[in-house]
Amino acid sequence: MKMLRKIVVVLFCAFVLSCFSNSAFAADFSVNTKQPVLTQALLKLEAMNNRKVINVIQGQNSTGQPIKIMFRDLAALGYGTCEAVTAKSADGKLVILISSNYKTAPVEAIACLIAHESVHHENTKTYEEEVRAWTTEVQTWVAFTSVNPSLKASDSKLVKRLNYLSKLYVKDGNQMTTIAGIIANQPAYASLKRS
Repeated sequence: MKMLRKIVVVLFCAFVLSCFSNSAFAADFSVNTKQPVLTQALLKLEAMNNRKVINVIQGQNSTGQPIKIMFRDLAALGYGTCEAVTAKSADGKLVILISSNYKTAPVEAIACLIAHESVHHENTKTYEEEVRAWTTEVQTWVAFTSVNPSLKASDSKLVKRLNYLSKLYVKDGNQMTTIAGIIANQPAYASLKRS
């Protein structure tokens, strides 16, 4: 009986520790955003173990500083055709601005935009960087929808875009061939250098 009690106590302690360790080791994104939806999106990226994106967001980027993330009216800033943009603030820090049109999109879809924009910390302004950013975005969506296929059913404009891109990606055998062609033909990317 004593042995059974010890086993139960050990199992209970292990359970409690595992519950607390998941929240204890969750990253603190308060330096990145004050907006709960964006924090949730970052936590989703972390839960998917997307360390590369999380590391860039937290400061392993070209500035060495955490990247701020916020919703903004991009049309008012001259970026009306964009879902999100990465820019430098007056103090030289990076900021990711996500269209305020997507505030109600599923957090996983918002996380895909963050993943895309995280690539732009390189700021090479090249076609290849843009293809890498779109690749990161699409691969992130494929990963989220592999775990939770019901995400594809959302009526969100952002989700519809991600579904379309992931369909092209999968059709091309998990390659960016068709999507790279779309990027090459976008007027917004016409001035990008080719390396």
